[in-house]
Amino acid sequence: MKKFFLTMSLCTLGFVNAQHHWGYEGNEAPEHWGEIEGNEKCGKSSAQSPIDILTSAVASKKGAKPEFHYDAGDIKNITDNGHTLQFDFKEGNYVIYNNKKYFLLQFHAHEESEHTIDGIRYPLELHFVHKALDGSVLVIAVMAKEGAENSHFEKLKVFKSLAKNGKEDIEINFNPEKMYPHNKAHYTYAGSLTTPPCSDNVTWVLFKNPIEMTEEEIKDIAKHLPKSNNRPIQPLNGRVVSGIK
Repeated sequence: MKKFFLTMSLCTLGFVNAQHHWGYEGNEAPEHWGEIEGNEKCGKSSAQSPIDILTSAVASKKGAKPEFHYDAGDIKNITDNGHTLQFDFKEGNYVIYNNKKYFLLQFHAHEESEHTIDGIRYPLELHFVHKALDGSVLVIAVMAKEGAENSHFEKLKVFKSLAKNGKEDIEINFNPEKMYPHNKAHYTYAGSLTTPPCSDNVTWVLFKNPIEMTEEEIKDIAKHLPKSNNRPIQPLNGRVVSGIK
C-alpha cells in the first residue's frame, strides 16, 4: 500500500514529467504545455479544467454529498515545489463520492483561483486531491475570500519558514474537513488536472460557498507560489455542470 500511495502522489500533479519543465510564464506558460512530451492532453483533450461556472446554466439535481473519512488526517510533509505550496497527508484518509472510494493524497494552493463563478475570481483556491484504486481522481476545490482568521489553517503556520523549493517533514494533526465550508452544496463536472499532464479523468467537486481567510494568511501562501499560478479558463465543450444542494 505504501508503494501505491507514493506512485499516486508523484503522478497526481505531473511530477512524472519533471524532466520536461513547465511553468506559468514565457515559453513554459500554459499555452505551451501541450507541446511538451507526455503532456499532449493539455492541448488536445476536450475535457480540460478549470472552467467558468455559469450558474444560470447549471443543471440542478439531487445527489449524494461526499462522505468524509479523515480519521487519520495527519500531514506528513510540506513542500514548496516551484509550482505550488503542497501539504501531503499520511495514508488512511478517504472520501466516498457517488459510491466510489477515493484516497486523500494532498492539498495545494492556487492564487488567484483557477475556477471562476459567473466570471468572478476568488483570491485563493485550495485543491484537495484524492485518487481511487482504478486511477480516477477526485479533486475537492475550496474557494477562499478575505475575512476572518482561519483558526484551523493556522495549525500549518510552520510553512511560513519553509525555504524556496524546500521540503519539511512534519507531523501535524489536521482534519481537512474543517477547512471545508459548513454547507456542502457544490458544483460537479468531469474535467482534468489543471497542471501537466492534464489527465482528463477527474471528477471535480467545487463547493458553492467560500471559506474565509485573512488577507495576511492569503499573502503568506502567495509568497510560496509563482505569480498567478492559475491555468486560464478552458472551453466547456458541451459538458454539463451539475449543482448539488
